Amino acid sequence: MNKYNESYYIIFNKYNEDTLYLKAQKQSDMRDYEYTKLKSGPPLFFENAYKDKDLSAGIKRPIKLAHMNITYPIISEGIKNSLGSIENDNFQFYPAIIIDDTGKYFESFWFFNVFEQLDVLDLELCDIDDYDPEDDMHDIEKYYLSDEKMSQIPEGQRLVFMPKYGDVGHIMVHESIVKVFKKHNVDTLNFVKVSEWKMGKQFID
Repeated sequence: MNKYNESYYIIFNKYNEDTLYLKAQKQSDMRDYEYTKLKSGPPLFFENAYKDKDLSAGIKRPIKLAHMNITYPIISEGIKNSLGSIENDNFQFYPAIIIDDTGKYFESFWFFNVFEQLDVLDLELCDIDDYDPEDDMHDIEKYYLSDEKMSQIPEGQRLVFMPKYGDVGHIMVHESIVKVFKKHNVDTLNFVKVSEWKMGKQFID
């Protein structure tokens, strides 16, 4: 049994009728925040991706302690403080603001700015659709973390990371990170153990 597949989790939205799908406002989207280390400047601004549809239907989605923008978590300051010093050479917290459908600003949020990917997968043991060793990106149906590669990286540098070579930028976190979210009773995110995940599982659990 690979200990890393058992002790790391992939973060997803918890999908239900109240799920808030966040998108970056234009001025934030232009900063290429998905793969760029952000330096000093204004916070990132996020809003409901289905704002017009929800307003027309009279639907109000609550702003809670944690949400997702695509595959990136956005968390409250309280959770960030509980997580402590987990930033590393590939990941940093960056200030964020969530704007609800009435235009109200919810400040003191923090974006998981994962700007570099880690080479930590055993591609031979991953389940990959139409695997081509010459490709740099793969359609990974199931991950397998390399024991050798993970062991060579200090734990502090891999508490939060995004694996290299996948065509979807999933963020993985150590089980100690998951415990903090559970301590805060976060009910908007779903954490799936790497060993238990396969493509599509996030939409079922």
